[in-house]
Amino acid sequence: MFFQWFAIIFAWVSVFLFIILAGYKFYQFRSMPLNLRWEVYPVPHETEEKRVYGGSYMESVDWAVKPRSTSNWAELVEMGSEIFLLKRVREHNPYGMWPLSMALHWGIYLLLMWIALLFAAIFIPELGNLAVGVGVGAFLLGTVGSVGLIVKRVTNQHLAPYTAPVDYFNLTFLAVIFGLGLVSWLMDPLFSAHQAYIRSLLFFKPVSVPLAPISMFLILQVFAIYMPLSKLIHYLMKHFTFTEVLWDDAFKIKGSQVDQRIEQQLSYRATWAGPHFTGENSWLEEAQRGAVEGDGQ
Repeated sequence: MFFQWFAIIFAWVSVFLFIILAGYKFYQFRSMPLNLRWEVYPVPHETEEKRVYGGSYMESVDWAVKPRSTSNWAELVEMGSEIFLLKRVREHNPYGMWPLSMALHWGIYLLLMWIALLFAAIFIPELGNLAVGVGVGAFLLGTVGSVGLIVKRVTNQHLAPYTAPVDYFNLTFLAVIFGLGLVSWLMDPLFSAHQAYIRSLLFFKPVSVPLAPISMFLILQVFAIYMPLSKLIHYLMKHFTFTEVLWDDAFKIKGSQVDQRIEQQLSYRATWAGPHFTGENSWLEEAQRGAVEGDGQ
């Protein structure tokens, strides 16, 4: 009975810790100094006419005083293609990572959908059949993706030197979750035991669950606590990377909040030095000193 209560309490603790830790990480990202803008065109929020050739609103006469026409929908479509289709991995990774990475990511997406369906099926039993199909797809894709990426990184002479031990650890962590999911499905093809555990969480009624399903859920809950503390939290960075670094082409207005943050950051002092950088002055002073010395040459 103790273990059954532990399985219920730990599940809710893992959910709350995930929310708290992920929120704290998001706050940390938000509080960091501004990144250098890339200003690489085209940017998706531009008008369709300018997106075709990589144009900018700054091409127009008196652009600084004219109202801007932007497309938030185009940004969502572009970001969605990256999140759900891993567009940049497919286009820029030369090592055949895209199929395996797609399998892993969609395994994770379907896993979350499967858990949601298990909860929903308590109230709408007809969703149980859909949950079976989604769950099997999640465990198959996740296992193929995680194991395949481990093998790919170990065997590819170009990838192995750039793969840190923590990368193998993260992939192995995921492989264990999806592998146990497959085993638990083979033992329980209709996910009846999984449904019973989900019901116990919702109504706080302890229930006995076979070893494979409960192991999978417990390891998944540990992973939920671990994820915000690891590099796997990169999905939270999508917003900052895309909208505030890659696509930010907003005109800086004197005295604005962004302008004030830039002035503050220019007053920071570096903790390193080199032949071209003394480290004794602020970033602004160092930049001005370099410009003056360059002019003198």
